[in-house]
Amino acid sequence: MAEMVIGTSARPGADVARMKQAHIGWVRQGFPFPFVDRPGGEPAEDYVQARDQARAWKDAGLNVMGVSPLPGGARYETDESGALRLKWASRFPAWCGEPGSEAHCRSYRAACEQIAGELRGVVSIWQIANELDIEIFAGPLNPRQACEFILAGAAGLKAADPDALVGHNPAGAPEAYFLYGRLHGDPAGPLDYCGVDGYYGTWAPGGPECWADRIAELHELTGVKVLVNEWGFSSAGGVMGPDEQLRPGQPQCSVRRWRHTWGAGHTPRGQADFVRETYKAFAARKDALLGAFFYRWEDQEKCWQCGSPDCPMETAWGLVDLAGRPKPAWETFRDGAARLSE
Repeated sequence: MAEMVIGTSARPGADVARMKQAHIGWVRQGFPFPFVDRPGGEPAEDYVQARDQARAWKDAGLNVMGVSPLPGGARYETDESGALRLKWASRFPAWCGEPGSEAHCRSYRAACEQIAGELRGVVSIWQIANELDIEIFAGPLNPRQACEFILAGAAGLKAADPDALVGHNPAGAPEAYFLYGRLHGDPAGPLDYCGVDGYYGTWAPGGPECWADRIAELHELTGVKVLVNEWGFSSAGGVMGPDEQLRPGQPQCSVRRWRHTWGAGHTPRGQADFVRETYKAFAARKDALLGAFFYRWEDQEKCWQCGSPDCPMETAWGLVDLAGRPKPAWETFRDGAARLSE
C-alpha cells in the first residue's frame, strides 16, 4: 500500500466533504459480533447496521479500516458508596464459550471470517479488536489469551480476504511488549503492520515529539510498518495539581482533570498546536509509517467511560465541535496531512 493512510473515527452523518477537505481518506468502522445463535446463523441487528454503514462510507468515497468485534468492554458505574467502579460486560453470546477458551477463539475466527467475506472490497485494513493490553478492553483475557484471540481473528480475516492488511493496536501498557513479541516474533506470522495507540500529554506524559521515537522503536522491534491506530489531544479539561494523587483503582473520571498536559494546555489552541507538531514527528519517520488515525472527528455529548456530559476525559477530542464547526486543530490537521501525503 503506497499511499499514506490518513483517517479518523467518526459517527454516521459526519460531514464527509469537510473530512476530505482535511485530507482524510479513511474512516475507522467498528463491527459487533455478527451472529445471534450460531456461526453462520441469523445475523445480529447491530452488526447489519455496522455493515451497511461501512458500505455507505465506501460509497461516499472513503476507504474503510474495520475493527473486528471486541470481546467486551468495561465502563465505570457508581457503586453504593458513590465511588466509580469498573464493570465488565461481554459482547459475545454465551454459546461462544468462556473467554480465553479454545471454543471462544473458534467462535471469534468464524465471526471474523464471516465479516471479512461480506466486506471484501469495502474494508481493506483490519484492526483486530482493540487495546487488549489494558483491562478496560481485555477484561478476563490475560496477555497470552489476548494473543491467541488476536491470532484467531487474523486467521479468520485472512481466510476470507487474503489481500487485506491486518494488525492489532496495543494501548502502550507494559503488557504491550509481550503482545508485540508474541504477535510479531515469527516473520511468517499473519500480522501485516504494527499498530499502536498513544495519547501523549493526556493519558500519558510527553508531547508530540514522542511519536518519532515510538514509531522508530516499534518499526525496529517488529520489522513491519507502523500504523498509529489512535492519536489525539483533548481540547478541554483542567490539570491535576502537583500534590494530587489518584488512589489505586481510582479513575480519571472521578476527578475530571488530566494528570498530564502539554504546551498551551487542553484548550482549542493547545490542541491545534499539538496536531501541528505531531505531524512533524510523523514526517520525521515517514519511511516507517503506514499511516495514522486521529481520535476523533467530532466531539461527544458525554464521556463513554463514565456517562457524564461534563467529564472532559472522552468529550472534547474532535477536530469539529458538537455542532460540526471546525476547531483550530482542523486547520493544522489539514495542513499537516497534506504535507505528509506528498
